[in-house]
Amino acid sequence: MTMRTLSWQKPVDERDRPDPAKLARATTGGGGSGVEPVCVGVVGGPLRAEIARSYLEQAGISVFLQGTSVAGVYGLIGGPLAEVRIFVPAVQAEEAARIFAELDFSGGPGEEEDAEGENSEE
Repeated sequence: MTMRTLSWQKPVDERDRPDPAKLARATTGGGGSGVEPVCVGVVGGPLRAEIARSYLEQAGISVFLQGTSVAGVYGLIGGPLAEVRIFVPAVQAEEAARIFAELDFSGGPGEEEDAEGENSEE
């Protein structure tokens, strides 16, 4: 019965298949062309991710945020499940990393720091 149902399929010779790495590079923009995505940072929550995106886009850098939909669906604001990764094209990664490093996301709940920049434990 399966032969009749799947008669349109031919037996596959593994030597005739294209290299999967080549296919991946062709469809994802990889392979050294400079457009492959590079993660320049991870922030806690969709609000901080949107702030980072706006700074990078103002500098003319294309940005893709990974993880915002999960946080939105479950209503997550903070914590490890609300982390959002910030991706940019490899060509713009150096400038994006510099801009991202200048952003200060400290000072959230439970992150109060004293004047010296260290948590006071005295």
